[in-house]
Amino acid sequence: MFLNEVRQDLLDEAISSPNLLSDLAGLESYISESYNNRSFIELLQNADDSKSTKFKIIKKDEFLFVANNGRIFDKQDLESLCRSASSNKVRGETIGYRGIGFKSVVGFTKEVHILSGELAVTYSKELTEKEIPKAQRVPLIRIPHNLKIQGLEDVQPIINELKSAEYSTIFIFTGVTAREIELEFEAFDASSLLFLKNINETEFQISNKNLTVKKSKHYISETEDRLTFEINGETNNWILSSDKDITLGYLLENNKVKKIHEADSHIYSFLPTEDISGLGVLINGDFSTDPSRKHVIFDDRTIRSIKSTSKFILNVIEQNILNSNNDLVNSLTPYIDPRMVQFKKPSVEKYLMEELKKHSSYFFKTMLLCPNWLNTKDYNVLTKHNNNQPISSKLYEAEGFIRFVKHLGANEDTFDNLTETINASKLSALGCSQFSIQIIKGLITRNNQDESLVKSLKIFLSNKERVSLNEIKNNELVVDESFITLLIENGLTEFDIKQVFKSHVSSNYSNNIFANSKSNENTLNDVNQSSSETNWLNKFQKNSYSPTKSNVQRWRSAEEQTLEVLNKNGFKLEDVSKQNIGYDLEGLDPNGNEIQIEIKSITLPGQKFKLTNNEIAVAQEKQESYYIGVVRQLDSFIEIGLISNPVENLILDRQCVQWVWECSNYQYNPIRFEILKE
Repeated sequence: MFLNEVRQDLLDEAISSPNLLSDLAGLESYISESYNNRSFIELLQNADDSKSTKFKIIKKDEFLFVANNGRIFDKQDLESLCRSASSNKVRGETIGYRGIGFKSVVGFTKEVHILSGELAVTYSKELTEKEIPKAQRVPLIRIPHNLKIQGLEDVQPIINELKSAEYSTIFIFTGVTAREIELEFEAFDASSLLFLKNINETEFQISNKNLTVKKSKHYISETEDRLTFEINGETNNWILSSDKDITLGYLLENNKVKKIHEADSHIYSFLPTEDISGLGVLINGDFSTDPSRKHVIFDDRTIRSIKSTSKFILNVIEQNILNSNNDLVNSLTPYIDPRMVQFKKPSVEKYLMEELKKHSSYFFKTMLLCPNWLNTKDYNVLTKHNNNQPISSKLYEAEGFIRFVKHLGANEDTFDNLTETINASKLSALGCSQFSIQIIKGLITRNNQDESLVKSLKIFLSNKERVSLNEIKNNELVVDESFITLLIENGLTEFDIKQVFKSHVSSNYSNNIFANSKSNENTLNDVNQSSSETNWLNKFQKNSYSPTKSNVQRWRSAEEQTLEVLNKNGFKLEDVSKQNIGYDLEGLDPNGNEIQIEIKSITLPGQKFKLTNNEIAVAQEKQESYYIGVVRQLDSFIEIGLISNPVENLILDRQCVQWVWECSNYQYNPIRFEILKE
């Protein structure tokens, strides 16, 4: 057996140089302190390098058993374990390569015993001190001894159990410090297994707490795999996307990519470090780390990996912007404002942001964005008419996306570019008002606009039809009162509007434009006085429609709750509340008809709610497809009532508080859904 040969060589060295042995003891203590709370990770890494597919830890009294089913120890493995920095592992082929990680166990154990094939060995300071009496102190992991476990009869049943389960290598740690192990166990993250090459199953039995993690991989393509983690019966899923030595890990929730929290966006070098990328994904690459594996060090290898990562990310973002995969693009959008990166200390996050900008492609540098004064829905209508590839409106809602692509070279589209196809494009009332505001401001400040062009643009509403300034002047048209109030609501003053109409229509028109609105400031809107609420349940029962049970949860917004409920009951809606387009939800009703829903949250039936001029303008435009969703949430249930065509079916009082419309008289016959208890 090779144990005796290795043992004798090490004994001879120690006897001839006891001072060196003492120095090694100090080095071992330093390594143990550096690897604090990383022993599990190192043992897991060693198991993966030995081609293990299973890994198990059991703690019983003062014994800790760590087992794997990888290849058994040979002479070279034993020598590498005994010596420091003498590993035969090759970087890139294995996770470990320094040959010092196993020394981390010194922090929580007094003795280490190894059973692997025919090898049965013990590491013990007490036994080593007897062999080398001249050494002032001795390391634990240096001199191997023949197996000697005090209380072997107590642990033999567990050894037999592990062997019968085909675990080929068993580490037994005695004199274990319970608190240290429990802290490591509590800090263990199942995602540590994500980028391991071989291990698919781990099991922990510590202090009456069991943790079983199973990993299964499903092939998607040559560059993508889907990983399913089963953690004590609960599952979560990841997509791993690879390019050469770089792998991105995307968390899946309901089969959609979900952006992970910034604090969880760890950089991996097969195993997690404590450094983060600042993106909503995990990144695994050939990053160099300090001996503790906690932090990345910025040598040439790491810098090359960061460059490769940046190029990979840019390519993925470009492809998924074109494919409108909003969730994936959002996950790759950094949390940090790129403008602030110059103030950060050296980190992966900082260097990654710099490399992303440095390698930005032609795609980003020629990307045109919706101007900040225009809503994205109308902007995309205009860009489609220009045969340009529009960016999904959802991406504009993603926190940080706009500042990120601007960092990569994108610019906002210009007013002049957009005016070329305005008259031929179908714009909303809101879009018309936003263009009107730009034109009015330009005419006031004389900012080199082409007056003949802007006066021919059909961006004012008269009798709900789009008209130009020239048409207003030549045909003596009257701009809709609701459109005027919409202009004011979005930043213009009465003086601005009067000044432009005086110069470009007539003084008489300018003087009279607000007369009608002022005389009716506090009157009821001319609407159908018989307010009627559409009971959507009764309406769709005609088509054999019946609601399914809701599983909505508390502490979510009224918009989120309503979206969840309606989509589970036949609707196909999406949340557009962040786009500021006059409603919160849009899509199809159970009959396949187009529908827009503006959510109004109440706490008591009959409570007043307000509509903005923007919402009124859209409601007038959409008419029967536009609904007010009156939503009431209590601890145990949620009620939803849908009111169709509110301009025609509600009594509205116009209140002179930033021009809002208030409703205090409506029928409230909601549908009630129980809330899932947490």
